Amino acid sequence: MSARSLIQPGRRGGWWGIAFVVVLLVSAGMISLPTAFSAGQSIVDFYSAHRQIIVWQQIVGAMALVPLLAFVASIRQRGRWLLPASALFVAAELVTNMVPLAIALTSPSAELARTLTQVEDLADAALFVAIALFALAATTVETTWVRALAAAVALVSVARAVAGPLGLTALDVVAPVAFIAFVILLSVRMLSGLGPVRRVETSNP
Repeated sequence: MSARSLIQPGRRGGWWGIAFVVVLLVSAGMISLPTAFSAGQSIVDFYSAHRQIIVWQQIVGAMALVPLLAFVASIRQRGRWLLPASALFVAAELVTNMVPLAIALTSPSAELARTLTQVEDLADAALFVAIALFALAATTVETTWVRALAAAVALVSVARAVAGPLGLTALDVVAPVAFIAFVILLSVRMLSGLGPVRRVETSNP
């Protein structure tokens, strides 16, 4: 005979989510980089004055992807769009890391530095689009109020993705904080055993 049982996803993923947030905060707190709305020579001068810390910031930022991917692996069963959203997140994050590294390590001309910074700004916008998709995909099997919060995070993230390249900075703090709070929420729910459960078929002799 057979019976249905409920299996709670592993709680270890919650610690990966917390680790991701910690590394992300360390990276974000190191320094704020100029955008393409700054003059080319101003960008070059900034990178020249802060070269070492910029390099370390990008290394730490790339390292944050390790716990993120482990976190994603722990919730991968939540929906088919989670992996594509995570892949976009990783790709955009790596571009936002590699471009500052290129500027810091090669000392380009003012014109090239501004062009590269424009590329970084666009990658940053793509990153927030990925965050929006991630928030929605990660909560397809969550409770109604968690899905509502995910929708709010997605809305703020898309607004930030549009506003950033236009030079609007009102959401520069709000959107990242909303994402961090969202990941903490999912992680705490997993650690507390409050996350969604999934049904599997088990057989009894």
